Amino acid sequence: MADERAGAAATDAAARGARRRERTRALVLDAAERLLADRSGDDVRVEDVAARAGISPASVYVHFGTKDGLMAAVAERVLGVATDALRSAYAAETTPLERFAGVGAAYLRLLLDHPAVLRYLAVTGERGARSPVEEAVATRFGELRAEFEQSIREAVETGAIRSVDPEQLSWFLFGAWNGVAALALRRDGLALAPERVEATVVEAGLVLLEGLLGSQDD
Repeated sequence: MADERAGAAATDAAARGARRRERTRALVLDAAERLLADRSGDDVRVEDVAARAGISPASVYVHFGTKDGLMAAVAERVLGVATDALRSAYAAETTPLERFAGVGAAYLRLLLDHPAVLRYLAVTGERGARSPVEEAVATRFGELRAEFEQSIREAVETGAIRSVDPEQLSWFLFGAWNGVAALALRRDGLALAPERVEATVVEAGLVLLEGLLGSQDD
């Protein structure tokens, strides 16, 4: 009986320790992602992440090993969120037109809710990927862009929208969403609040959709 109680106590202690480690890990990832929304990965220090998370720098190293390990974990988390959000929109049991619109809305929401995504894309776009992490971000978003292209193709093939080049339109929309959403990151007179970014994209989307629903004999 004593052995059973001791075993149960050890199991409970291990479970509490695992939950505590998971909470700390989540705090660090949250802090790092918030910092990455304002600066590049090169400019993020472990000390800054630790201060924002309310823990010691040593604890960050215990959980992630190195700064590169932390940046990789943040990227993995962001990519997971992006993949889940967009592929849920792709897989929606709805019409091709509604799926096309839903994917756009999901992507914009992703950019506004996770500005670190925008920062990653902007930084790697300007100077190129410098690490496996950044290469993974670019690769994954390239795959997601290709899936959006497919959703446009399905809308065209079913007659839901007029005949357009799915690849060209997907690139245009990908660039437009990133560009307008990036205005929320600016710190000058060209800055646009997130709610205005969303309203701007919705307005432009309605105009675009009106054109896509026009004469399909063109």
